[in-house]
Amino acid sequence: MIGNATHEIPRHEINLDFARNQVDTLQRLIESALEDAESDPDALSAARRRALMRFEYLTALDPSAGEEETWQAAVFASQTANAVFARTSKSEDAVPCQLGDRVYELPVLGPNHHATPVDWLTAAFLAVITRSEKRVAELVKVGKYTLRGSGAQVEDYVQPWVETLQRYLGGDQVPPALLESVIDLTDPEQAKFASRDFMLLVAYPPANILFRVLRGTAEQFNDALMQATTAHRDYWRQADFADNPDGFIALATLAMAIRGRDNGFPVEVESGYLPENLVNGTWSDR
Repeated sequence: MIGNATHEIPRHEINLDFARNQVDTLQRLIESALEDAESDPDALSAARRRALMRFEYLTALDPSAGEEETWQAAVFASQTANAVFARTSKSEDAVPCQLGDRVYELPVLGPNHHATPVDWLTAAFLAVITRSEKRVAELVKVGKYTLRGSGAQVEDYVQPWVETLQRYLGGDQVPPALLESVIDLTDPEQAKFASRDFMLLVAYPPANILFRVLRGTAEQFNDALMQATTAHRDYWRQADFADNPDGFIALATLAMAIRGRDNGFPVEVESGYLPENLVNGTWSDR
């Protein structure tokens, strides 16, 4: 149980045998990618995606994230996500990055297509989930030039969402108008590339939770958290998405739940999408 949970939101059905096989397969693929990470500029990005997927598959097998393997997979996914941005803003030819038990000397690329605003959001959520002040601080320093230099086309809400989180995670005041603009721009009518369902069920809910963390009551926070977790399930249980590991855990919603809890709000939602040992901070980054 997470605190005195009053709302239980079951996760959609997942093929656990397939998930178990994927955990082992992805580990081999990660190891293969890391062998080339110091010479092939694209290898780190491959390792990053596989590391996130492996963490997600492990949460399918370990819904409470009570096993150390799941925790270590979360940390490794966070390390690789940050390493992509470490390669964008340094003047050296290579930058040292801790990935698992080893320090890699990774080639510096400058702004590049692997380091997009959406990639930044994923890295930020992982840093919050693993409660790494160091990785959060690194991401707060990533500049607009770096993100725009990726050349990625993104929905209009993404850039102000990044700015909101950089201010918030950096300990600065978040202007109300900034977060309100994020919420306004997640209106499906504002979408350029994403579906209506994505905007309503994936993009909007985490911003609404943060709005309640900053300006709401515990009851409003939990209402927003319940709505966001339910929306996540409604989106990812659709036939086209049900087997996608990105749906096995509500990454952005989980990160916002953690920030709410760490700011004194009780978490009264229980779900496999929100592994309780990650919400409660049972593990600590090492």
